[in-house]
Amino acid sequence: MAKETVRGSKTETLTIRLDPKTRFVLEYLSRLKGQTITTVVERAIVAAASQEVVQDPRYPNQPDGWQQFWDVSDGVRALRMAERPEFFPTYEEDRRLAFAREHWPFFYQTPEKMRFINHYIDVLWPQIDYFVQMHEDQRTSDYYAAGKAMQQALRAAKLGPPEWPINFDKDEIPF
Repeated sequence: MAKETVRGSKTETLTIRLDPKTRFVLEYLSRLKGQTITTVVERAIVAAASQEVVQDPRYPNQPDGWQQFWDVSDGVRALRMAERPEFFPTYEEDRRLAFAREHWPFFYQTPEKMRFINHYIDVLWPQIDYFVQMHEDQRTSDYYAAGKAMQQALRAAKLGPPEWPINFDKDEIPF
Protein backbone atom coordinates (compact mmCIF):
# COMPACT_ATOMS: atom_id res chain seq x y z
CA MET A 1 0.00 0.00 0.00
CA ALA A 2 1.36 3.42 -0.95
CA LYS A 3 2.22 5.73 1.87
CA GLU A 4 0.46 9.08 1.74
CA THR A 5 2.86 12.01 1.59
CA VAL A 6 2.19 15.09 3.66
CA ARG A 7 2.58 18.35 1.82
CA GLY A 8 3.79 21.38 3.74
CA SER A 9 1.16 23.93 4.59
CA LYS A 10 1.13 27.43 3.19
CA THR A 11 2.65 29.80 5.69
CA GLU A 12 2.83 33.15 3.93
CA THR A 13 -0.09 35.49 3.31
CA LEU A 14 -0.15 38.22 0.67
CA THR A 15 -2.85 40.85 0.57
CA ILE A 16 -3.28 42.77 -2.68
CA ARG A 17 -5.78 45.24 -4.05
CA LEU A 18 -7.27 44.42 -7.43
CA ASP A 19 -9.68 46.38 -9.55
CA PRO A 20 -12.90 44.51 -10.43
CA LYS A 21 -11.73 43.71 -13.97
CA THR A 22 -8.44 42.15 -12.80
CA ARG A 23 -10.26 40.19 -10.09
CA PHE A 24 -12.67 38.86 -12.75
CA VAL A 25 -9.74 37.82 -14.99
CA LEU A 26 -8.17 36.00 -12.04
CA GLU A 27 -11.42 34.16 -11.26
CA TYR A 28 -11.84 33.38 -14.98
CA LEU A 29 -8.38 31.80 -15.14
CA SER A 30 -9.01 29.91 -11.92
CA ARG A 31 -12.22 28.33 -13.22
CA LEU A 32 -10.85 27.72 -16.70
CA LYS A 33 -7.80 25.87 -15.36
CA GLY A 34 -9.63 24.14 -12.51
CA GLN A 35 -7.19 25.66 -10.03
CA THR A 36 -7.53 27.76 -6.94
CA ILE A 37 -6.85 31.46 -7.24
CA THR A 38 -3.74 30.94 -5.13
CA THR A 39 -2.41 28.30 -7.54
CA VAL A 40 -3.06 30.54 -10.55
CA VAL A 41 -1.17 33.41 -8.88
CA GLU A 42 1.71 31.18 -7.74
CA ARG A 43 2.18 29.68 -11.20
CA ALA A 44 1.97 33.07 -12.90
CA ILE A 45 4.66 34.40 -10.58
CA VAL A 46 6.95 31.43 -11.25
CA ALA A 47 6.36 31.74 -15.02
CA ALA A 48 7.15 35.47 -14.96
CA ALA A 49 10.23 35.00 -12.76
CA SER A 50 11.50 32.23 -15.04
CA GLN A 51 11.70 34.75 -17.87
CA GLU A 52 13.97 37.08 -15.89
CA VAL A 53 17.72 36.51 -15.55
CA VAL A 54 20.72 38.41 -14.27
CA GLN A 55 24.18 38.21 -15.74
CA ASP A 56 27.03 37.10 -13.51
CA PRO A 57 30.21 38.79 -14.78
CA ARG A 58 32.21 35.72 -13.73
CA TYR A 59 30.14 33.53 -16.08
CA PRO A 60 28.93 35.69 -18.98
CA ASN A 61 27.48 32.77 -20.95
CA GLN A 62 25.43 31.43 -18.02
CA PRO A 63 22.78 33.92 -16.86
CA ASP A 64 21.26 33.24 -13.44
CA GLY A 65 17.53 32.80 -12.92
CA TRP A 66 15.63 32.73 -9.65
CA GLN A 67 16.52 29.05 -9.22
CA GLN A 68 20.19 29.93 -8.66
CA PHE A 69 19.23 32.17 -5.74
CA TRP A 70 16.63 29.94 -4.11
CA ASP A 71 17.57 27.78 -1.15
CA VAL A 72 15.49 26.39 1.70
CA SER A 73 17.84 28.21 4.07
CA ASP A 74 16.85 31.84 4.75
CA GLY A 75 20.47 32.76 5.37
CA VAL A 76 21.77 31.24 2.15
CA ARG A 77 19.07 33.04 0.15
CA ALA A 78 19.88 36.33 1.87
CA LEU A 79 23.62 36.00 1.24
CA ARG A 80 23.14 35.02 -2.41
CA MET A 81 20.92 38.03 -3.01
CA ALA A 82 23.23 40.40 -1.12
CA GLU A 83 26.17 39.32 -3.29
CA ARG A 84 24.58 40.75 -6.41
CA PRO A 85 24.32 44.50 -7.06
CA GLU A 86 21.35 43.93 -9.40
CA PHE A 87 19.21 43.39 -6.30
CA PHE A 88 20.22 46.71 -4.72
CA PRO A 89 21.28 45.32 -1.33
CA THR A 90 20.51 47.52 1.64
CA TYR A 91 23.11 48.72 4.12
CA GLU A 92 22.05 45.97 6.56
CA GLU A 93 22.38 43.31 3.86
CA ASP A 94 25.83 44.66 2.96
CA ARG A 95 26.87 44.51 6.65
CA ARG A 96 25.73 40.90 6.98
CA LEU A 97 27.51 39.90 3.77
CA ALA A 98 30.74 41.65 4.79
CA PHE A 99 30.57 39.93 8.18
CA ALA A 100 29.97 36.52 6.58
CA ARG A 101 32.89 37.02 4.21
CA GLU A 102 35.21 38.10 7.02
CA HIS A 103 34.07 35.17 9.17
CA TRP A 104 33.97 32.86 6.16
CA PRO A 105 34.67 29.53 7.97
CA PHE A 106 31.24 29.85 9.61
CA PHE A 107 29.43 30.46 6.32
CA TYR A 108 31.49 29.15 3.38
CA GLN A 109 33.28 25.88 2.70
CA THR A 110 36.48 27.49 1.37
CA PRO A 111 38.20 30.90 1.37
CA GLU A 112 37.00 31.39 -2.23
CA LYS A 113 33.45 31.63 -0.79
CA MET A 114 31.73 29.72 -3.57
CA ARG A 115 29.76 27.12 -1.54
CA PHE A 116 27.83 27.63 1.68
CA ILE A 117 27.79 25.55 4.86
CA ASN A 118 24.01 25.32 5.21
CA HIS A 119 23.88 23.61 8.60
CA TYR A 120 26.08 26.30 10.18
CA ILE A 121 24.08 29.07 8.52
CA ASP A 122 20.77 27.57 9.67
CA VAL A 123 21.98 27.75 13.28
CA LEU A 124 23.67 31.16 13.10
CA TRP A 125 21.37 33.16 10.81
CA PRO A 126 18.53 33.75 13.28
CA GLN A 127 21.09 35.65 15.42
CA ILE A 128 23.14 37.20 12.58
CA ASP A 129 22.40 40.80 13.57
CA TYR A 130 23.48 40.05 17.14
CA PHE A 131 26.78 38.59 15.92
CA VAL A 132 27.39 41.48 13.52
CA GLN A 133 26.73 44.03 16.26
CA MET A 134 28.95 42.12 18.69
CA HIS A 135 31.78 42.23 16.16
CA GLU A 136 31.35 45.96 15.61
CA ASP A 137 31.11 46.72 19.32
CA GLN A 138 34.00 44.52 20.46
CA ARG A 139 36.47 44.46 17.59
CA THR A 140 38.73 47.02 19.25
CA SER A 141 38.92 45.02 22.49
CA ASP A 142 38.44 41.43 21.23
CA TYR A 143 38.44 41.18 17.47
CA TYR A 144 37.49 37.51 17.58
CA ALA A 145 34.58 37.79 20.07
CA ALA A 146 31.81 37.29 17.50
CA GLY A 147 33.56 34.22 16.10
CA LYS A 148 33.90 32.78 19.59
CA ALA A 149 30.19 33.41 20.22
CA MET A 150 29.32 31.70 16.94
CA GLN A 151 31.47 28.73 17.95
CA GLN A 152 29.45 28.48 21.19
CA ALA A 153 26.16 28.65 19.26
CA LEU A 154 27.29 25.83 16.98
CA ARG A 155 28.44 23.72 19.93
CA ALA A 156 25.04 24.27 21.58
CA ALA A 157 23.48 22.86 18.41
CA LYS A 158 25.80 19.82 18.70
CA LEU A 159 27.86 20.89 15.69
CA GLY A 160 31.63 20.96 15.63
CA PRO A 161 32.57 24.60 14.99
CA PRO A 162 35.34 25.69 12.66
CA GLU A 163 38.75 26.75 13.91
CA TRP A 164 38.64 30.40 15.01
CA PRO A 165 40.61 32.52 14.70
CA ILE A 166 42.09 31.05 11.56
CA ASN A 167 45.80 30.32 11.86
CA PHE A 168 47.48 31.32 8.63
CA ASP A 169 51.08 30.81 7.70
CA LYS A 170 52.62 34.22 7.04
CA ASP A 171 52.65 33.40 3.29
CA GLU A 172 48.93 32.57 3.32
CA ILE A 173 47.50 35.70 4.97
CA PRO A 174 44.77 36.91 2.59
CA PHE A 175 45.47 40.64 2.98
